[in-house]
Amino acid sequence: MSKRLVLLVCIVMILSIVSAQTVFADIIIMANESCRTSVLELDTNNHNSSKLSIRSDAKSSKSWIKFDVGNLESATLTVASNRTKAGNHHIDVSYVNDDCLDNIDWDERSLTWNNAPGNNTADFGGLDTTKTTFLTMINYSDVVAGDSFTIDVLEALETDTDGIVQFVFHNSNNLQDLATHDHAEETWRPFIDATEGAKDQAKKPYPAKGTTDVCPTPVLSWTPGEFTPPTNGHKLYFSENFNDVNDGIGGITQDANSYAPGLLDFGTTYYWRVDEVNGAPDYTVYKGGLWSFTTEPVGYPIENITATASSSEAAKGPENTINGSGLDANDLHSMEPTDMWLSGNEPLGAWIEFQFDKVYKLHQMWVWNSNDSLEPVIGFGLKGVTIEYSVNGTDYTTQGTTAEFARAPGVPDYEHNTTIDFGGAAAKYVRLTANSNWGGILDQYGLSEVRFFYMPVWAREPSPDSGATDVELDVTLGFRAGREAAEHDVYFSSDEQAVIDGTAPVTTVTEAKKGPLSLDLGQTYYWKVSEVNEVETPTTWESDVWNLTTREFLIVDDFEAYNDLNPEDLESKRIFNVWIDGFGVATNGSLVGYENLPFAEQTIVHSGKQSMPLAYNNTGAATYSEAERTFAVGQNWTQAGAATLVLYFHGAEGNTGQLYVKVDGSKVVYDGDAGDIAKAEWKQWNIDLASLGAGLQNVTKLAIGIDGNGATGTLYVDDTRLYGQAPQPEAP
Repeated sequence: MSKRLVLLVCIVMILSIVSAQTVFADIIIMANESCRTSVLELDTNNHNSSKLSIRSDAKSSKSWIKFDVGNLESATLTVASNRTKAGNHHIDVSYVNDDCLDNIDWDERSLTWNNAPGNNTADFGGLDTTKTTFLTMINYSDVVAGDSFTIDVLEALETDTDGIVQFVFHNSNNLQDLATHDHAEETWRPFIDATEGAKDQAKKPYPAKGTTDVCPTPVLSWTPGEFTPPTNGHKLYFSENFNDVNDGIGGITQDANSYAPGLLDFGTTYYWRVDEVNGAPDYTVYKGGLWSFTTEPVGYPIENITATASSSEAAKGPENTINGSGLDANDLHSMEPTDMWLSGNEPLGAWIEFQFDKVYKLHQMWVWNSNDSLEPVIGFGLKGVTIEYSVNGTDYTTQGTTAEFARAPGVPDYEHNTTIDFGGAAAKYVRLTANSNWGGILDQYGLSEVRFFYMPVWAREPSPDSGATDVELDVTLGFRAGREAAEHDVYFSSDEQAVIDGTAPVTTVTEAKKGPLSLDLGQTYYWKVSEVNEVETPTTWESDVWNLTTREFLIVDDFEAYNDLNPEDLESKRIFNVWIDGFGVATNGSLVGYENLPFAEQTIVHSGKQSMPLAYNNTGAATYSEAERTFAVGQNWTQAGAATLVLYFHGAEGNTGQLYVKVDGSKVVYDGDAGDIAKAEWKQWNIDLASLGAGLQNVTKLAIGIDGNGATGTLYVDDTRLYGQAPQPEAP
């Protein structure tokens, strides 16, 4: 069965989704996890909180809830207030962007303020806007405990491409409390009310419905209907014309659930749908939904610009031409003189220069000329203009012959009326020198606004995101290729300066990816991409330098996979059937697990939901206590720079004995405080793998035991892991 994890968050509440088979069924999905975090306890887990608090002040709290749901035709999320409160209230609702994978596997015992997905830890109520998208605001008044709020979340679900969707409730105007997933009043608990889509229809389009800024050479794909045959099972309609797709004109019948339409036009909206055709004998056609996307524009606006000028009147400086002053939401300019640049008296003509943050391949310049109320009479606006550009601020090239900027009307709501095409010239500086103005009366020159557009010729949108942590060791690097690139030089190293200098190892690839890689644990790597095309000028464009940090450890056993199912169940995995103890062995005094359900420990845990309880009794015939796990497939403990085996154990008052570990029979005794085994707290035991000798490339057995005649007690074991460098011990 396919799975989607959709994580609902109250100020970052998260919702998980698992697909089901019902056709157009109305289903109710209750929350299965919830947890509160607090800015006052940055790394503290608050899974035992009795409420889900939301507040955005110095005592800020944010709370998370998880659900499991299915393939959806519609979906609403309902949460209930946990308190009665007068007055007007509001909570913002956002969703975590599809490409944000930060800590998506959290559970109620591991979530904190500092690791919550999409959280801005420095903002009491806000989120990281590079990782989240605002959805809506809930407004309500005079709330009574148990009152519910319902939010349409289908729009956010439709952005999902990887099975992970996260909804976020945040930025409350005062303290809000919502009911938990296990609230005593069952009707208050959070739930999803959903209608599943038809199982015979095509689903999950890529690009997702309504996506903008799509690469002009996309590969469309979708999830087929359940009964679609492998041959001629899809009929695809694709066009710029909505009616052609909607009416089913034309169409391509094919086997594959993907389609490459070739090079598309820039800045154009395309429509498509996929009808699924069942096989013999009926060949039933299931009409698909109508999807759309818009390709990337020819040019993107340059954001980081500074402006200088030969002279300026007071309050009419050159910065007014680049700061958006005077422009409304529709890019129409005002008549206010202080929203513009105006030079001083310059008989020989004035100049204004624009400097970008780096060299760009320029597409166009849009100009709003001087537009104050005197423009129709005095005509300060630039008329004849010499345009020059430079990559270094010293050597300039003239852009064509002298340009003529159109005159502004001197009325409100002025739309730009001059466009200069740079034709892909590389520049960091653009200088405009006035040769004349439109009035010819005064030797002053002005502009309202100037906007520059560039062509995206360098690699961008790295995957994983720059700064990503907990990255898998076999990651494949991906990026959005620069326009015009013929090949890609990928520089990759743990040495940041080497990547910056271009001396790091480099791999030339023809696709916008590199990998899978083979990386070390807990290591930060740096990378960049140089886009190369020998027939273009310049031939090479470098990306920013990006970084990623790999996961810190490999799991040997985290004790989460064990269950209480009966042995005849194929999914049964009882903990004492994997960790073989001393049951029936007179000399081995160990017993793993409990006599009654649940067999694993679910309160005293280091992380996750359960740990292994190990009772031991080295009396009578028993001279030692040991539990051993055998790995069906040998484990390579030398991979990825692994150097330390870390094991977490929790003692109990009155415990005695000497703790030890055996790896394929090689024994290491605990080298910490002998009394740790009797302390009711988690202890971290670091075992140098070198001390275990050779043979660690094919480890098949791991044993945990306690020596000492007469030693008795109960030990809890959790999180046996391999690290490159062991973490600092946790504070008690």
